[in-house]
Amino acid sequence: MSERVRTRRIPAEFIDIMTNPGTPGSNDLSVRSRLCLELIRDVFESGLTKKQKCYIMLYYRDGLTMQEIADRYSVNRSTVSRTISAARRRFEKRAAPLFR
Repeated sequence: MSERVRTRRIPAEFIDIMTNPGTPGSNDLSVRSRLCLELIRDVFESGLTKKQKCYIMLYYRDGLTMQEIADRYSVNRSTVSRTISAARRRFEKRAAPLFR
């Protein structure tokens, strides 16, 4: 049986900088990068529900599987999957103008 390789679209370092402005390395960013990061942080903070933010952090930053998150919160894995997918769609929709 082969081991499943988990991939993440968002690097943990980016999540750390996005959620903790004082993260080491956040001051090394260019002005344009900092502006984009501030706008993305704003979308993350105001554009996602508390549950979406929680699941996104556990999944991308902490590297938990959807099943591990589901077990922790006593919900189905599909609920976690749908919540993360909805968060991605919501985030992408609100952040889309930043990347035009």
